[in-house]
Amino acid sequence: MFIWQIQHIHLCQLRNFYSELKKEINKYKKSEEKRAKLLSKIVSIQEDERKRISRDLHDHLGQKLTALSLTLELVKQKCEKDELCKLIEQAQERAKEVDSELSFLAWELRPASIDELGLEVTLKNFANEFSRHFQIPVEFHSQGFKRKRLNTEIEINLYRIAQEALNNIAKHARATDVSVLLEKPDNHLVLIIEDNGVGFNVSEKANRSTKLGLVGMSERAAVISGKVEIESKKGKGTTIYARVPLQSINKEES
Repeated sequence: MFIWQIQHIHLCQLRNFYSELKKEINKYKKSEEKRAKLLSKIVSIQEDERKRISRDLHDHLGQKLTALSLTLELVKQKCEKDELCKLIEQAQERAKEVDSELSFLAWELRPASIDELGLEVTLKNFANEFSRHFQIPVEFHSQGFKRKRLNTEIEINLYRIAQEALNNIAKHARATDVSVLLEKPDNHLVLIIEDNGVGFNVSEKANRSTKLGLVGMSERAAVISGKVEIESKKGKGTTIYARVPLQSINKEES
């Protein structure tokens, strides 16, 4: 009888423990859901602001640079002194460089093609622009899309993950070869960015995560119920995997 009472007490304690644990889990889930919604809202606001700034750069500063280039060309045509003509040519070259930098900055802020043509085309274009701008060869491959569009939130967040990864390569990797793969197997969407650069110790990434933008990439993936994984070794390059489960991929019409 005494043993049964002890067992009964232990069973009640265990039930209470599981009940409290369940409550804590539910609180955690609700907290994570609120965090995900807040993060999604912040990302949406950021993207709207990026779009506005990109449009302003293109429409206002771009037009002024075009006017400056035309003015310099008119002055050059009337130039008679060789020394002055040479200075005007130098000014024209500087104007071209500024125009190129401005166009790339506007592209990085918010490429118009992400809204008009979708992720696949935008990533291909960005890989080409990145390669031209930084003089780093980039190969882009995609499969499994059949010209289908994805949910806008998924497209923009995966694009930002790829952008952050490529910018890290330009800043830190000293790579001579980069590949970007976008594919959609049966049950998930995968984005892979691989380079042959200097690499780093993944176990130490927590200390460098802010510097390398890894936290931002992980948070971008979390917004669309995905995950980011990193494989890297010193001297062996780095591979970044972003995976999004199929259930969160809401297809839209082409």
